Amino acid sequence: MRTRRKAFSTAKVVAALLLIVIVMGVIYAGNHFFRLQGQREQEDKENAMVGSLVAAMEAGDVDGDEYKNMVSFFKGFKKEASFDYKRKYENLYVENDFNFKEPQEKTCYLTFDDGPDNYVTPQVLDTLKKYNVKATFFTIYNGSEQGTELYKRIVREGHTIAAHTYTHDYTKVYESVDSYLDDFDKISSHIEKTTGVKPEIFRFPGGSINYFNASLYRQISGEMIRRGYVYYDWNISAEDAVRAGVSAADITRYALSGDSSMQKKIVLMHDGPGHRNTAEALPGIIEGLAKQGYKFAPLTKEVMPVVFS
Repeated sequence: MRTRRKAFSTAKVVAALLLIVIVMGVIYAGNHFFRLQGQREQEDKENAMVGSLVAAMEAGDVDGDEYKNMVSFFKGFKKEASFDYKRKYENLYVENDFNFKEPQEKTCYLTFDDGPDNYVTPQVLDTLKKYNVKATFFTIYNGSEQGTELYKRIVREGHTIAAHTYTHDYTKVYESVDSYLDDFDKISSHIEKTTGVKPEIFRFPGGSINYFNASLYRQISGEMIRRGYVYYDWNISAEDAVRAGVSAADITRYALSGDSSMQKKIVLMHDGPGHRNTAEALPGIIEGLAKQGYKFAPLTKEVMPVVFS
């Protein structure tokens, strides 16, 4: 009899413990469910804001105050957001009040992608120095001794040094948001380590909308904006990368195209390997734009972006 009573008591204890475990499990599961639900609602709200901002940028219908409000909203999700890439690369944030201005007089922003190249970039810099023109260099990785000096020279001579891409391998860069951030972190870190300047503006390889990033460009753009960065496309292309061996005369003609009454021109050129004709064309481009009434300035995070739609 005592054995049966003892067994019965033990069974009640086990049953009670099991009930407690089940109740605790239900409570945990409920809390987890509501926490995930809250995260999803935050993500949906943020994605809607990102989409609205990027769409407004594409339409040219956004001002500095709108940027400030939206970026302030994005920053609230730095720690709470559940997308893994939002927790990575804590150094990839820059302070930015997104206080954009349009130029008060006709201004041309000469920009060079894919350098520094050990042969082409020195020629470009020599010409810019001769004409006392400041430009913007969207750089890739060059680990050579001469390349290191060129990064430093760009900064030393008053130009804007900006990030383009570390590898320039579109398939890798645009594989995912994570892969884009990984590449950007490498080139940003290299520029800062080499020059002491942390780049605050950047240009997407291939521009903000292209074949390789068609399914990701809004997500990547929104994430970079959330982190305080500004990206720039262009409204004039010198067409020096459409094919190999574009002549200096054609590069000059394309760079001088477009309505000469445009208040702001952001001209795309390249100073990477194989672009000697761009360096040769540069004096004529500067002189031609000056005749059209343009002054020259480097891009900074205060310049209202030109972005593709």
